[in-house]
Amino acid sequence: MFYYLALPFTSLFDFFDRGGPVIIVLFVLAIVMTTLLIERLFFFISELKDLSDISYKEVSSYKDVNAWILNKIKSKNISVINVAANRNLLLIQGLIALCPLLGLLGTVTGMIEVFDIMAITGTGNARAMASGIAKATLPTMTGLFISIVGLFLLTAIKSTIDKATLDIKYGIEQI
Repeated sequence: MFYYLALPFTSLFDFFDRGGPVIIVLFVLAIVMTTLLIERLFFFISELKDLSDISYKEVSSYKDVNAWILNKIKSKNISVINVAANRNLLLIQGLIALCPLLGLLGTVTGMIEVFDIMAITGTGNARAMASGIAKATLPTMTGLFISIVGLFLLTAIKSTIDKATLDIKYGIEQI
């Protein structure tokens, strides 16, 4: 029974072993990026509504003051919402851009291993070069996969948050 529970982890450890140390770095990077994306999703679901309600109440409470002061309060509330909505997005974009570069680093280290094996054996023995070739291709594939998935998720979350903040901005300006 425990064999079936451990089977996915065995495959994962085998994947880490074949891909080399760069795969482990990419895995940690994927976990960090996914955590940040989930945090942005939770912000959209829960905190953005509360932040907009606070902004509406604050602008409504200053409705009877000077028009210039009211515009400054509206601008301040819109800026607060934009800053809160765009928190960690640059970090996520940086991590997405870093994934393919780390994949290329894995390619380079895998090719160095292939050349070392060729230097040791003196021939083009395909069986001897197989682990180096795996270490050259698996990190590239993994880095590209993580960055493409992260880019799709970031685009979806960013467009949803941008639409919601634009609606909030329009609502605040109408008060």
